[in-house]
Amino acid sequence: MSYPNQPPQWNPYGQQPGQYPQQPPTGQYPQQPGPYGQQQYGYGQPGPYGQPGQWGQPPALSRPNIWAGAVLVLGGLFGVLQFFLPWIDSSFSNVHATGMDVADLASAASAFGAGSSATLIEIGVWAVLIGGALEILLGATMFVPMRNHRPIGVVTLVLSVFMVVGAVFWLTGGDPNPDSTSVGYYFFLIAGVVSLIGGVLGVVRR
Repeated sequence: MSYPNQPPQWNPYGQQPGQYPQQPPTGQYPQQPGPYGQQQYGYGQPGPYGQPGQWGQPPALSRPNIWAGAVLVLGGLFGVLQFFLPWIDSSFSNVHATGMDVADLASAASAFGAGSSATLIEIGVWAVLIGGALEILLGATMFVPMRNHRPIGVVTLVLSVFMVVGAVFWLTGGDPNPDSTSVGYYFFLIAGVVSLIGGVLGVVRR
């Protein structure tokens, strides 16, 4: 309402003079803009940077390293089977010796003072056996998607080097070309080399 000789009054609701401003319905309030714009963010509602508690997208998992896993498992099987398969199988001389027998004979010879060569042979056979078992376990993890397979590849690479050294112990301390050799002897020689190839594949590919 205005009076004579008074300036017109500001009417924020656009009503005619003498009318009361229109009020919002009961229980409702006019939406007010926030201090930084119209959009309001509350608890449990997505903000300008995503859902609450999120710090970004999780890192993508790499695909299984199938080739490295297959080669490592194969080399590990060679290292384990050599211990139970015959190294020397001669029906003519009636000599049958597995990798376990070779390790036992080397241990007995070392106990009777045969020298360091018998000890190296025993260490070599056990190194290939233990390294082969670990290569099987670590090679199986290559089939599982994970962020990075390279740390496992480095571990398998180190194990395969010990397996190769174990074979070298036999070649330097034992008979590098025994008569009537069988499958276990060849598994013993190639287990470390095959595992070494699998370790390289595990390091090269993520």
